[in-house]
Amino acid sequence: MKMNFRKISLLLLANLVGLSLMAEGYQLNSQSTRQIGMGHIGTALRLGSESMVFNPAGLSFMKSSTELSLGATGIISKVNYTSGSYSVDSDSPIGTPLFIYAATSISDKFFAGISVTNPAGNSLVWPDNWSGSHLVQNITLKTFAIQPTISYKISDQWSIGAGLTINLGSFNLNKGMVPVGALTPYLGVAGFPQNLKDIITATQELSPLNINLAGNADFALGVNVGILFTPSDDWSIGLSYRSKVKMSVSSGLASVDYGASSLSAVFSALTGDPTSPLFNAQLAGALSLDKANFSAELPIPSNLQFGVAFKPSCNLLLSAELQYVGWKAYDKLVIDFGNPLFNSVQQKNFTNSMIYRVGGEYYPTDKVTLRAGLIYDTTPVDLTLYSPETPGANKISATAGLSLNFSQKVALDLAVQYLNGALTEGSVPVSPTETFSGQYKSKALLPSLGLRLSF
Repeated sequence: MKMNFRKISLLLLANLVGLSLMAEGYQLNSQSTRQIGMGHIGTALRLGSESMVFNPAGLSFMKSSTELSLGATGIISKVNYTSGSYSVDSDSPIGTPLFIYAATSISDKFFAGISVTNPAGNSLVWPDNWSGSHLVQNITLKTFAIQPTISYKISDQWSIGAGLTINLGSFNLNKGMVPVGALTPYLGVAGFPQNLKDIITATQELSPLNINLAGNADFALGVNVGILFTPSDDWSIGLSYRSKVKMSVSSGLASVDYGASSLSAVFSALTGDPTSPLFNAQLAGALSLDKANFSAELPIPSNLQFGVAFKPSCNLLLSAELQYVGWKAYDKLVIDFGNPLFNSVQQKNFTNSMIYRVGGEYYPTDKVTLRAGLIYDTTPVDLTLYSPETPGANKISATAGLSLNFSQKVALDLAVQYLNGALTEGSVPVSPTETFSGQYKSKALLPSLGLRLSF
């Protein structure tokens, strides 16, 4: 049975922590209901207070002395995993990223504001005992960005803006420490107590040993800068840049528990007596991680955006945009428990990616604005290091929205986005000799509601 013990140990070490959290699905581009409606375009547009995130230079074109915009977006998502005849769906809760913008004019040239947004986040729930439970069972990442911003109107054609992003967040991850069925080989071990074999038989479809990782990220700073050129009332060109931010968890907490309370007797037999021939040092070390602290760093990538907008008529606006996402910064993930035996270095090998957007809005009356857009989002994920924590895929989204302008001071925004991820096949190493592979298909619906006030 030494080879079986060895196999369990290798799987344990390879899959101890899968805190990837990061694929293109983790970066949230849902910072405005109005802009979701037209493909989340905004770099070349004069959006008043909402320009703080899209392009801070656009803040200089506020139409009122004070503006307030707030709202939230629901994320209803599902991922299907298939391998041969085996198929399972995720069952994730509805995510609700929010946004709040408040801005005011200081003078004819200077404008200032502050925003609170969720620039990144992820929630994915797989069944506790699915075949990939040793990679992830469920995962939640939340981040908040507070951005004080200032903008300066150089002339009627040129404006610049800059914001300081103050980022904070938290995460929670549950996963199996060994695969479902990993204890089954002990059923053939001579001398292994029969009552413990009965427990293994009764629980062999459960993830036997699980770990929870939770932590709050330290404050991290970044910048968001932009420039806007409007050569005429019909044309505008914008360029903006948001810097990379490293979210550091300096004191996360690990908790270990059993898939069923009866398994405590099995693990006691395997880890209690170091002189026993059944003793497994790796399993003993895994149990020792209960209540252990760890540290990790998770990057929020840089974003460079370029957009052009054109009004072919007085009641139609069209815009196109390119977004270059610096995912290459996420080359590996290091989880440090302060114990070389269980410290984890996972290669990610992400590549920089592009997002392509087109959209427009139409003004049939002064009271109604209609919007539509298309988005193509390319994946940065290495398909040979592909994990089900946040399955990446090239994605196409269609969006639609409208605004009801009750007056010059009050507007209600409604929007919806439908996201369809390409069927993607990938694999990830789980030991020197084994991989976990399969096909993934993701879909999402994002309804959004916003309110804008001007004073």
